Order: sequence, then structure tokens, then C-alpha cells
Amino acid sequence: MTKFIAIASGKGGVGKTSTAINLGTALSQMGRHVVVMDANLTTPNVGIHLGVSKVPVSLNDVLRGKKSISDAAYEHSSGLKIIPASISMEELAHINYDKLTDAVLDLDGKTELVLIDVAAGLGKEAISAIKSADEILVVVTPDMPSVTDALKTIKLAHDVGIKTAGVIINRVRDDGLELSAKNVEALLERPIVGIIPEDDNMRKALKQKHPIVFSHPESKASLGYKKVAALMVGAKYEHSASKKQESFFNSLLKKLGLA
Repeated sequence: MTKFIAIASGKGGVGKTSTAINLGTALSQMGRHVVVMDANLTTPNVGIHLGVSKVPVSLNDVLRGKKSISDAAYEHSSGLKIIPASISMEELAHINYDKLTDAVLDLDGKTELVLIDVAAGLGKEAISAIKSADEILVVVTPDMPSVTDALKTIKLAHDVGIKTAGVIINRVRDDGLELSAKNVEALLERPIVGIIPEDDNMRKALKQKHPIVFSHPESKASLGYKKVAALMVGAKYEHSASKKQESFFNSLLKKLGLA
């Protein structure tokens, strides 16, 4: 059975799309079958992040009944599978947001996980995407406006019967000017499942049209995403560099007759 997880936020600009594509990439690298769907139809960014801003078939075509969901699926060079939405304003005409749930459910049984990139805010577009999910992960930045808006998203999800599985705090500088993880958790009354540091490599990855987990796998942000991905599937996260170092020391100890 496919699990549907909505990546949501109360406000824009917190890194929700980056979180969706990097969690998807990290999960794919762990051998999981994942699809990232861009359900932010008014301001879609998944394709833009990955260098496929224009595609022959988009989610919009599926919602208009012109194409099947499999026709709108593409694979990035990183191995991540995505279903992008159209960036064309004209494509928004006659879109029935109520059909989003049906489009999402068409993926049931075809993949292991679907990560749904939800529009920011509390509009019909966001509600339709959240209602399509089994649970949501809420992305915030460590400041009061973001956390306050996230409270509304959590309440919205609760009101439509969708569980908030946890909160990811993104773009953490640890400069003493931010809300602490403890404070964010207390305000939102939901567990913090990941802390993603501010990382200049994110801008470099965006320029390269790659997920940072793919282009800069050892960066601070990448390691943060990998830890969340492991938690999502109940796996134990082990840093590959740590494994190599451990292997080296084990080999050395054996040569010295100490292991």
C-alpha cells in the first residue's frame, strides 16, 4: 500500500519545496520507491528547482481529465521521480481542485511513497492537497511568523482528519536570534523530526538544478535531510563517511593484531 505524505507550511518561503525534493531524493537513495508531486498549482516550483519548468504533460492535464497520472511522471538525473505542475497561468483555467484527491489516489499501489508539495496558506488548493494525504509534515523556519502560521496549518489538517506526523525546522542558523527547537515544539505541540541547518550549498544546488542531497551529499543540509528520511521509514541513519572511517580503523586494528 502506498503512503501519502503532504509536505506543508503555513507560509511561503520556508523551504517546503526544497524539503520535499530532498527528502524524496534521500529516500530514493535508500532504495525506496518515491514520487514527489507538485500540488502547488498556482505557484509550482518542483520542476523549476530541478530544471524541468516546461513539460509535455503536467499535473494540470491530469486534473482536466486529458491525461493519466503516469503520463505526467518524469525522472530527474538524480533518480528522483516527480509529477510537476504547469507554470503557465493559462493552465490554471478550469482546474477542479476537488479532483486532486482522485489524481493522488491513482498512484496507490504504483509506488511506495508519495510526497505531496502543498501550496502555502489555507486556501482550497492547500486543503485539497492535505486531504489527499495520510499525514502531513510541517516545515517551519525558527521565527514567530512562520510558527504562528504553522499552527493554522496543523489545525486545518486536524479539522479534516489528517494527522501531523511532525515538524521540520529549516534554515537554522543557530545564531542566538532564533526560536529554539524546544520552543517551536512547545508552541506547535508536535514533535520536531528534523533540523536542517542554513547551508550556502543550497543555492549552489539550485543553480545546478539538483537536489542538494544529490549534488552536495556531505553538506550540512544534506545530512539533515537524510536523517529525517531515515526516521520516516523507521531506519537507522548512519553517515557514510563515518562508515568509511570505521572500516579504515577496523582494517588498521586487524593489521596490528588488535581486532
